Amino acid sequence: MKKKTTSQDYLKKLPDIQRRAAERLLAEAEPFKPVPSVLKQWFFWMAMAVLVAGISITVLQPQDGFLNRLQELPSGAFLILLFIGSALAAWNGIASSMPGEEPGTASKIWMAVILAAVTAIPIFFFTPDHLKDVLDHDMATGWFCFRTVVLVAIPSWVMLAWMVSRNASFHPGWTGAWLGVSAFLLGTGTIQTHCTHWETTHILVNHLLPMVLLIVLPIWAGSFWLSRWKK
Repeated sequence: MKKKTTSQDYLKKLPDIQRRAAERLLAEAEPFKPVPSVLKQWFFWMAMAVLVAGISITVLQPQDGFLNRLQELPSGAFLILLFIGSALAAWNGIASSMPGEEPGTASKIWMAVILAAVTAIPIFFFTPDHLKDVLDHDMATGWFCFRTVVLVAIPSWVMLAWMVSRNASFHPGWTGAWLGVSAFLLGTGTIQTHCTHWETTHILVNHLLPMVLLIVLPIWAGSFWLSRWKK
């Protein structure tokens, strides 16, 4: 059996001055900790996302008749797609932060289909309502649904960004965007379990608009935080 070549075997072949320099660098280097795989990091995110959503839903309280809503095709499909989209965006974000593991074309297409579906379902299948009524209700309740989506999304994004900040992302802006989409979809799905308003304009303004307006924030923050390894 051929003997396995070690680092010491390579060092012995170097000139004396190079060998001493290499040995000094190796002695000063900190122990290397392998980065967990995309799958392991994603499973960790799944556990934390379930915890965050579970605590939030417990505090907010599920709406009356929630199980019946899940059994109805438009509303049940909308809610399920929100959580599936959050999970897929988290996978893409984690993968994009690891060189050589970037999300493939199929994953990006599926993500685009899900985002299109969660926008189209309220437009075509939910009860129409008037923007003025929605805004009047929001002013009276302090934009409760809108801010709840944001309050759930912020810690979710921070948790994800902290986890992938060691992964040496080559495109930190894109990584931040994927993680932002995941966090906002998680927030939207969480508030949807509580909110009794399944009307088109209410959902578009209060549940989906936060992601459209604020996605620039995780992109901007990610471009700095997730590129720290370059410095």
